[in-house]
Amino acid sequence: MPRPKGSKNKKKLVQLDSLEVIEAKIAEAEQSVERLSAELKAEKLALKELLKSKELALKAEADKRAAADKAAVLAAIESSSKSLDEILTFLK
Repeated sequence: MPRPKGSKNKKKLVQLDSLEVIEAKIAEAEQSVERLSAELKAEKLALKELLKSKELALKAEADKRAAADKAAVLAAIESSSKSLDEILTFLK
């Protein structure tokens, strides 16, 4: 038996959720947003502390490197067997 013309374009009924279900979904979404916001704040704080500690570590490493360079220069000056006046005139 042939189907009636236009039967495949027939609109389907959509079942709407009740108001209570919609309100429950909204409340769940709001709680999720609040939880994620709190997690984001905590992660930002942890990142900030890590960046501070990284900066302090880099500064300490630079200080150690500067001290080592200074010691190397002083050792080179002592081993050159030149007087302090000769070195100062050479640096000018």
